[in-house]
Amino acid sequence: MVQQFTWQEFLIAALVLTIIWYVSVILLFYRKEMKAFLNKKQVGKSEGKSLPHRWEKDVDLLEEEEQEELMGKSKMPEGMTTVSMEDVGFAGDDDDREDRLGLISDVLEEVKSIFSILAKEDGNKKDFFSLMKLVREKYPKIGTHPSVKHINGYISEHAPFHLSPEELENLWD
Repeated sequence: MVQQFTWQEFLIAALVLTIIWYVSVILLFYRKEMKAFLNKKQVGKSEGKSLPHRWEKDVDLLEEEEQEELMGKSKMPEGMTTVSMEDVGFAGDDDDREDRLGLISDVLEEVKSIFSILAKEDGNKKDFFSLMKLVREKYPKIGTHPSVKHINGYISEHAPFHLSPEELENLWD
C-alpha cells in the first residue's frame, strides 16, 4: 500500500497537514493576538498600561514618610561613617603608589632596551650615557627614588663595560 504513494503526494499531504495543524493552534491559543493583528492593533500597547498582577490585589503601599515614622531612621554604629567612593584609599604615599604602578619596572624595561640597542649597534659608554639621558628626562623622579640602588645594581651587572660608582650616582642627576 505504501508503494502506491509517490514522493510528491507524500510531501503535499505532509504540507497540508502541517498547515492545518498550525492554523488550528493559532486559532485555539492565539485568538486575541490574531484578531489584533488583523485589526492592525498591538495587544498590550493599545491600552497604554501594564498588565494586572495577582499579587497587586490587597497590597497597601506605604509612603516614604510613613516608613520613617514606623521604625525611625537607622543609626550607624558608633565610630562608623559613610564616605563616597572617591574618598576610599589605601595606606601609603604617592611614591608607594608609583611603585605599585610600575615605575621601577618601567625604568628597568627602558634600561634593557638600551642594552639591546647597544648590543645590536656595538655601542660604547658614550652612547649609553646619551641614551640614559633620554630615560632620565622621561622619568625625572627616579633619581630621588629609594629603589634607584636596585636599578644601578642591575646596570652595573649587565653593562658591557665598566661603570664606576660615581658614574652610576651621576647617571640620575
